Amino acid sequence: MSVLVASLVERAGEGLSSGLALRAREFVAELLVPKIVTGAVVEKYVRKAIRTGAWRVLKQESRALLLALRKWKNVLKSPVLLSILREIFVEVELYTLRGRALFYGFVVAVKSHFEKLAEILRDVPRLLTLGIFYLNSPLHYRIYG
Repeated sequence: MSVLVASLVERAGEGLSSGLALRAREFVAELLVPKIVTGAVVEKYVRKAIRTGAWRVLKQESRALLLALRKWKNVLKSPVLLSILREIFVEVELYTLRGRALFYGFVVAVKSHFEKLAEILRDVPRLLTLGIFYLNSPLHYRIYG
C-alpha cells in the first residue's frame, strides 16, 4: 500500500507545475504541522509514520533524526532544525488520507475555482471534501496528477 501512496505523491509532483506542488505542500504544512515542536510531538510523528507506512519511505537520515529527537523533553528552538523537521512532518502527513485530501483539494481549488479562491482556501472542510472526491474518482478521470 505504501508503494502505491509513494507513487501517487510522486505523480502529483510530476503532473503539476513545481510551483503549484510546492504551494500545496506549504498549505498542508501550514494546516497540519504544529508550530511548537517537542519530543512528544516527534514521538507522535514517529508513530504516525510507522502506522501509515511512511517510515519505510523516509530517508535514513530523517529516520535517525526522528529517533534521536523523540526523547528530547524541551521545546526545540533551532530554526534550521525546525525547518528540517517541518519537511519530514509534511512527508509523513502526505501519507495520510487527510494530508493527501488537503493537498489535492488545494490543487483542485486553485485549478478550477480561481474566482473564489480566497474564500475556498479558508474553508478547510470544503478542501477536504474536494480532495476526497478527487481521490475517489477513477484514475483516468483524474486530470491533475
